[in-house]
Amino acid sequence: MRAELIQELQLLQNSRANKFADELADSILSSVDAINEKVQSSMSKRGSMLMLLDKRLNFSTLRKLRNRFFKP
Repeated sequence: MRAELIQELQLLQNSRANKFADELADSILSSVDAINEKVQSSMSKRGSMLMLLDKRLNFSTLRKLRNRFFKP
């Protein structure tokens, strides 16, 4: 009887430990996923801004060259 009670207590402790570990892993994974999403979003925004800047720079450079060398 006593051995059965000890075994039940150990099973209960293992169950609680596993539940806590699962909850901890879930909270860590969800926070990591949120951070990854924010980083990807900011990198995407930065990339698109750099592409627009490069596009505008190329157009303004071409315009300056055209105005300098091909004066109407």
